[in-house]
Parts: sequence; C-alpha cells; structure tokens
Amino acid sequence: MNNTDINKLLVEHRKLIDSEAKKYSTNIPFITAQIEAHKLARQAAESYAPTTGKFSTHLVNNLKKLSRLSTQYGSSVRLPENTQFGINKLNNLEKQLESEFGRPPTAEELADNSGMGIKTVNSLLKNRKSIISFTNMLNTPTIMDSSNDEWATFVYHDLVPKDKLIFEHMTGFGGKPVLDTPGISKKLKISEPQVNQRIKIISDMLNKGWK
Repeated sequence: MNNTDINKLLVEHRKLIDSEAKKYSTNIPFITAQIEAHKLARQAAESYAPTTGKFSTHLVNNLKKLSRLSTQYGSSVRLPENTQFGINKLNNLEKQLESEFGRPPTAEELADNSGMGIKTVNSLLKNRKSIISFTNMLNTPTIMDSSNDEWATFVYHDLVPKDKLIFEHMTGFGGKPVLDTPGISKKLKISEPQVNQRIKIISDMLNKGWK
C-alpha cells in the first residue's frame, strides 16, 4: 500500500487504535501504550492486504502485542514486598562493598556478605535487571523514522530552537543520535523533569497528526 492509503487507514481507525491502547494501559502509562499502539497500527497498515478481510480485524490482532508490554511492566514493577526488600538490601550492600573493594562486587561476594544464598542473590539481581531494563525503555523517547514524514517535518519547523534540539535527539530526526532523557538533559544542560515536560508537549503535537 502507498503512504496515502496507509495514512487514510490510520486516520479512519484513530478511535479504535486509542481504544485498544486504553485497554492495555492498566499497568503502563496511557501515553506509552498510545505511542506503541500507533507504531503497531502503522505496521499493520503497511502489511495489510485488502483481500484478506477487514482492516479493523487485522489491526486489532496486531495491537494484541500491547499485552506483552503491559504484562512485562506489571511483572517488573509489582514485586512481592520481600523481593523488593531483598533488592534494596543488595543495592545498599553493593554500594558499600564497591567503596571498600574499589570495584563492583561479584554475586558470590554479595551472597557472602548478605547472609543470603547465591541462588537468592542471583534471583534478586535478575529481578533488578528486569526493572532497570523496562524503566529505561519507558523513559527512552520514541524512536521514529521521520525522514520522509511530512507531519513530523511540519511539527519540527514549528518548534522553538531548544525544542528542535530535543525533537532531533528524541526521534533521530536529521540523522542526530537518539538520546534518552538523561542524555538530552546533560547535552542541553536542563533538568530531566524539564526534558520530560518538553517531550510530552512535542509528543502531543506529533499525536495531532494522527487525528
């Protein structure tokens, strides 16, 4: 399908896309589910063949992938209290031992100094890694191929200079390296909350192009 047909399908099914995003946003922020839903919707439109049936059916089937995002987030952040307590204990001990050793401690050293078995330590470290990985994913700006996106170009040229820089590093627009929130904050010398606020505003402007 050409870009005109793809965009037409996305515009016509905007309400359905947002409805499905809302359905899967129980465990994740709605804006995160919405952005991912529109990415999946575009992929669905690009792969759609009219001879295979209604696009709405094809779209909903593709948007079921949102459940994996929701499930992963839920399992990562809603840890049992004793597991969270163990992770906090390891975090504190890890800082203490790193200060003493001059290097990060091994899992075996954490086990020896915490009184926990090596299996327990490895399990806690695995849970901690899952939380960090998923949190980073949620805090990473949406990556989009905007080089041929007329709406993205329009939004970009309508931004103030600092927001243009945020846009560039948020999306990779113009070939700029994609940075996460801390990276943009450091590069532009503004606070992370300010970066997140600007990203939210820019994302809302981009979203208007899907209406």
